[in-house]
Amino acid sequence: MKMKKIYILLMICFSIVNSYSQTGTDKKNTIDVYIVPSYGAYGGGNGVLSGVGIDYSRRLTERWSLGGGVERIAITGTYKDVYLENQIGDEVVYEHSFKRGLYLGWVITSIPVQLKYHLSKTFFFNFGPSLDISTGFIESELGLGLRAGIGFEHEFKNGILLTLNPYFKTDFSSGDVGYYQIAVNLGIGYRF
Repeated sequence: MKMKKIYILLMICFSIVNSYSQTGTDKKNTIDVYIVPSYGAYGGGNGVLSGVGIDYSRRLTERWSLGGGVERIAITGTYKDVYLENQIGDEVVYEHSFKRGLYLGWVITSIPVQLKYHLSKTFFFNFGPSLDISTGFIESELGLGLRAGIGFEHEFKNGILLTLNPYFKTDFSSGDVGYYQIAVNLGIGYRF
């Protein structure tokens, strides 16, 4: 008799868990990987920015989510400073010029913390700060960024997500690498 009560209690627990797992309300975690084509101005020049990122978010309420991740952005420019040193007799003459082409300027590792406000099942608004670590040819700098955007996500029945998130970001760096960025996150994710 005692074993039968345990069996019935286990069946009830299993039924409750199974019925809740059939609804979409228990899927509170999301993980995304994305690419970031963008354009921006940095360190006194304009450039093409491209990168990749990974993001994790957790649904706090029906409307709000909190997330964070890591993003790597490569900044390329169309001009490169060229410094030439010429020896003319006993005198050293330095020449400065710009060389046209596509050159890697900086790599920025960004660690964002984002709040998402879900306007509907598919549209959201996101904003928040980020810690930005800029590495260039000579120096590394630490900066604080701020990002805001509006996005679209489509969830398939198996939990796979497709996301499109255009945003604007600015960095308040203490040195020469302060930048702004107009970008679009194109991602694929999974909600569980």
